[in-house]
Amino acid sequence: MGKCGLRHRLGRQPAVIPKAQATRQMLSRNPTVQPEINSIKAEVDEIKRRRILEEAIGQFFDKGYEATSLESIAEGLGVTKQFIYSRFRSKAELLVAICHAGAAAADQTVAFSATLSGDPAQRLAQIIRYFVRLQIEHRREVALYFREAKSLPADEGLAIDSSKQRFHRMLRGLLNEGKASGKFDIADASLAASALGGMASWAFTWFQPEGRWVAESVATELAALALRTVGVPDPLSYLADEPI
Repeated sequence: MGKCGLRHRLGRQPAVIPKAQATRQMLSRNPTVQPEINSIKAEVDEIKRRRILEEAIGQFFDKGYEATSLESIAEGLGVTKQFIYSRFRSKAELLVAICHAGAAAADQTVAFSATLSGDPAQRLAQIIRYFVRLQIEHRREVALYFREAKSLPADEGLAIDSSKQRFHRMLRGLLNEGKASGKFDIADASLAASALGGMASWAFTWFQPEGRWVAESVATELAALALRTVGVPDPLSYLADEPI
């Protein structure tokens, strides 16, 4: 049978469309699909990035930054080093991301303070409680920053120090306001800001999730201690909305 006869018997066969072309045609007919695909890809990439960071945090915390290699992080994840390199260029970049996460509480608290109004004592209680919660939530990242800051690139260390300075200025300003209004009994607002900031920051060194204190109780108790430190006579009246 000739080719013409074969085509006549089989009929016209559909053209095979390359996969890439088929995808383009689908997207042209459904313009809302591409943003959804991009969103899903971004979510998957973020999940992978978080898993890498979680493994790095665990190993840096347990073994130390210098004693941890990208090979051991990849092995812990059950992936290749290339998987890590596709999202972080080096071990140092991993440390930078972790330390920024640990220092982020300072800037988050400064932003939170800008949403508050009213009595300086009430605001101080809310700020300390908010900050302590963040310090406890990210205690391993905070610990790694304090422990491994020497391994950070100089410019990244300066950027993180700037966050700490913004937090100090915010706290100092509030303490000066309370002092001027007669609410706080302090001699030097900058010294008091350093003392209160240090007390709240170092909660990560002793808080244990399996211990007798829960995070909310610690945050509230340290807020009460902060108010007592600046001479507020009845700190519990500013913390009545949460248990100690």
